[in-house]
Amino acid sequence: MSNPTSCSVCGRTILKGERTRIYLTPDGDRRIVCELCRARAEALHWVWAEVANEHRPVASPRRRRGSLTGWLRGYAKRRAEPDAEAAGGSTPPPQGNGSPEPASTPRAGTPDPAARGARVGRAGPEPGTRIERAVLRFNESEHARTVAGLTRTLGQPQVSVGAAAGSPNEIRLTVAWELSWYQWGVDLGEPSRAVYEIDKGHEISEIDASAREWNAHASEGGTLRLGTVPAEPEGEPAGTES
Repeated sequence: MSNPTSCSVCGRTILKGERTRIYLTPDGDRRIVCELCRARAEALHWVWAEVANEHRPVASPRRRRGSLTGWLRGYAKRRAEPDAEAAGGSTPPPQGNGSPEPASTPRAGTPDPAARGARVGRAGPEPGTRIERAVLRFNESEHARTVAGLTRTLGQPQVSVGAAAGSPNEIRLTVAWELSWYQWGVDLGEPSRAVYEIDKGHEISEIDASAREWNAHASEGGTLRLGTVPAEPEGEPAGTES
């Protein structure tokens, strides 16, 4: 029996049927990356192998070895150059009297995005807990319609919401019926990234134990709600005759 494959970024064991990608490091080493860690791999200046193959330089008789490695290192450098240019800014055009326009003074209380230690390219924190924010992102996505359609056909599903293994910013949502189940992911560290499908199957026994801790439920419209389905009230007891 072969050893299970794990993601080179988060170290999580790759599930059966889970989609992975091969990335190349700046030194040319091949790395297996799960779909949840693509953004983190690219932040390390790893290059998707398919992109590297499309731009692979043609080897000349004098230079056969190291050409791909050199291109990968140059690719990482070129990706960093636009960020450096954006941080440097540009000189404002002169006014009508030929003098440059004075720089505007930041308003009090407004954080300077270029200040040392400032987080670049991240939105401010959203209200609510991580789980609540992930559920809200899912309910605003097209996948909520998938849950609504299957609920009308298969009935009320079981739902669990929890952190994905290996990354505290990635939340995994599992929705399961007797004959089908789906898993979606929400990356809270990348607000612009859409909700994505992680896996799907047919039997609940295929789901790992941590994802079978049901702590939420689905409404008729397909939106998810934290907490189990409230119990339906029993019939009123028959009145007693006086």
